[in-house]
Amino acid sequence: MRKFLILSLLCLFALEVHAQRSYTDALSLTVVGKYTATAHPWDRLDAREGMNDSEKGQARHSAGLAVAFSTNSSRIGVRVVWRHKASSGGNMGPISARGFDLYMLKDGQWLWAGNGYPNKNTPGEPHEVELIKDSGNGEKHCLLYLPLFSQIESLDVVTDEGSWIEADAQPFKGRIAVWGSSYTHGSGAGRCAMTWEAQLSRATGYNFINLGFSGNCKLQPYFADALLAGEPVDAFIFDAFSNPSPKEVQERLEPFIQRFVKERPGIPLIFLQTLRREKRNFSDSYDAREKAKRENAEKMMQEMAAKYPDVYWINTTNATSPTHEATSDGSHPDSYGYTLWMESVREPILKILTK
Repeated sequence: MRKFLILSLLCLFALEVHAQRSYTDALSLTVVGKYTATAHPWDRLDAREGMNDSEKGQARHSAGLAVAFSTNSSRIGVRVVWRHKASSGGNMGPISARGFDLYMLKDGQWLWAGNGYPNKNTPGEPHEVELIKDSGNGEKHCLLYLPLFSQIESLDVVTDEGSWIEADAQPFKGRIAVWGSSYTHGSGAGRCAMTWEAQLSRATGYNFINLGFSGNCKLQPYFADALLAGEPVDAFIFDAFSNPSPKEVQERLEPFIQRFVKERPGIPLIFLQTLRREKRNFSDSYDAREKAKRENAEKMMQEMAAKYPDVYWINTTNATSPTHEATSDGSHPDSYGYTLWMESVREPILKILTK
């Protein structure tokens, strides 16, 4: 009898807690960082013919997507249903791979407010996590960043019952598509809002859209097809020299550029030098390989920038701290490394965009 009473009380408590919360479909709010319409609303790109299974899966990742809204709720959380079992790689934890980052606007600046990730990642089941519980009852402008390496089936924003929540305007201006490697995807970042392009959006007010494909950015023609099929943008940025070999760059770079010059005339095509990896420090073979990769990119891009008026080459990419400590695994930056990367390309990119 005693056990029955205890279970009954626990059920009543659970029902009371649930009743105190309100659930709002995130798709009814403002989705930020979306490149183009997709068959599934939380995907970044639709799969294209030629993509391998890894690339198709990454196209479904929610990396770079965010939700903008206003609310007076003191408590803010999320309820998510995964499309597959989300997992984190060896160079990042679950708080970035399947976690959520909440920012709020204060005195014109986006400030981190809270984050978290569901302990369970079973696909097809709702998982809930609280991001902040005592932010006060005044009006707040919020920006909720979504996981970097997860596929979302559905997403609700959780608020206090009786509070209001509504869509905000787009927080960033313009549309700049950033296609690239794991560095653009966000591998190694400590939180999902710490990719270099997410930081650049908050720092400049421009909308830099994450189209990173970890390990798979090799100037493939079918990626050109996917990018050119998207909605209009103000510029393209390419982190295109981190994954391909010098031979692949020699064969693919100019045909890749020619497609964009032909189909999107007048749109800036901004190419970034790959960063210096810390694995070079004491490995002669790795150092030689990386040196050849960077030198080949420099040579090829100087030729392309001289040949095509809308092609730009930025050779200042840098994620190396003075102590060489800003790395998660020797290949990828950590969050501070991505801050350094962002600062190293910020002014050259802005100079091109404001022409």
